[in-house]
Amino acid sequence: MTTTDGTPTPARHMSRTLGALTVAAGVLAITAVVALAWTGHDRAATAVGAIGAAVCTAGGIRVTVNIRR
Repeated sequence: MTTTDGTPTPARHMSRTLGALTVAAGVLAITAVVALAWTGHDRAATAVGAIGAAVCTAGGIRVTVNIRR
């Protein structure tokens, strides 16, 4: 049974993978925005930036549930 002393447990493999994917999506979005803006596609750069921000925001949410018996 898990202790309830409030000490966080180490992140599991899936949690670390989610964090890495969130960072990769952010870097990819920034790269795409810069490339699109540089080539004169301002509207596409804005759309990609908004989508990248939404993905990074949704991927960065961590929920912890403590079940007390």
